[in-house]
Amino acid sequence: MPYYMYNLEVDKQGNHEVHKETCEQMPRLGNRKTIGWFTNCEKAIATAKEQTGKDNFNGCFYCCKDCHTN
Repeated sequence: MPYYMYNLEVDKQGNHEVHKETCEQMPRLGNRKTIGWFTNCEKAIATAKEQTGKDNFNGCFYCCKDCHTN
C-alpha cells in the first residue's frame, strides 16, 4: 500500500500535487505534507481535501496518473 504526500506549494494550475513516497518528482522535505497510507490516489486525495478543507489537489503525472487531471 503506497504512502502519499502532497506539495505545499501550488503548481501553475493552482493545485497541490499529490505524490507516492517513491516518486522521483517528490517535493523537497520542507515543501511537503504527508497524507498517509492508502490503497489508491483517489482515497489519498479525498483525505487531503477533508483534512485541509481545500479542493485543489491533483495527482502527479508520473506516480499518480489515475488522479492526474491537468
